[in-house]
Amino acid sequence: MLSTPTMSIFEKALDTATLRQRAISNNIANVDTPHYRTQSVVFEDELQKAMAKSSTAFTAYRTNEKHLPFGMASLQDVGPKLQVDKAVGPMQNSANNVDLDFEMTNLARNQLWYNALVQQASGQYNKLRTVIGGK
Repeated sequence: MLSTPTMSIFEKALDTATLRQRAISNNIANVDTPHYRTQSVVFEDELQKAMAKSSTAFTAYRTNEKHLPFGMASLQDVGPKLQVDKAVGPMQNSANNVDLDFEMTNLARNQLWYNALVQQASGQYNKLRTVIGGK
């Protein structure tokens, strides 16, 4: 499949949105589970750091995959990470820190973000199809 740096970022962002959807769904499903701690996904900050480093750092061009890489790590090494929030938030009697209103807001925000990413990725594929087809 044709892969460009832009499409790689879209792919990682879509993976992040999918993992975030699962984490939020787990949080909502466990709203009444005693001692449950909310889960969240970390990705955007790591991507920003990697993009800032990749634009200023020297990266070696490899002509063969057997060559040893050196220089800045590529954006391929950046991915979403699931983490458990240990912070004390709005506690319930069961020592659960799930805030249902906050989770529902995050669910709606994530759905909008996912839809926007799908539309942008689709637009990128349509541009490539136009260029290849010449129409």
